[in-house]
Amino acid sequence: MINHHYTLHSFDCLNKPTASRLHNMGLCEGCPIKVVQRYPFHGPVIIENNHQRIGIRYRDFAALTEAEV
Repeated sequence: MINHHYTLHSFDCLNKPTASRLHNMGLCEGCPIKVVQRYPFHGPVIIENNHQRIGIRYRDFAALTEAEV
């Protein structure tokens, strides 16, 4: 899954503060991201968008990309 590209889907599945923070960092629905690193046991996922790396919870990543949890 590392270096795999995803497209972000609806932010409705996130709580308001998390969705707001991600939006303030430049992420939006439909924008492409790349997985840079995944930690084991459903730990954080490091994603990259526009040369900016962001760490998010696995469950938020899975909800945003509609990946298997």
